[in-house]
Amino acid sequence: MKRIFWILPLILLLGCPKVEQDARDTAAALKGALTQAQTEYTSTCQSDSAQPTCQTINKAISAQNLLITATQAYCGWSASAPPDPAAKCAPVKGTEASLQTATKNAQQAITELKGIIH
Repeated sequence: MKRIFWILPLILLLGCPKVEQDARDTAAALKGALTQAQTEYTSTCQSDSAQPTCQTINKAISAQNLLITATQAYCGWSASAPPDPAAKCAPVKGTEASLQTATKNAQQAITELKGIIH
């Protein structure tokens, strides 16, 4: 029974184009790294947001927002009217390069966050 819980997500991911899967995986990793960095540096950044560590966190937040926007554009979703959580992505022609760039920027942000997280 336990095998079903980890096999089912793998089967679902096999049906996704690589660019979508990379974006999804990167978004999840970035969220985790940001949560950890924000937890660790909240008081420090509240007292002096100009510190390099705080700037790294802010840059990562921007990368996260860009990845969200690029995903919305790629899937044809509107930011003002979010899709149903069960909605399937319907790739919009000509948006793949933007999603790939946003994914690469987010991956760089993860690398930078790893450098400040203890």
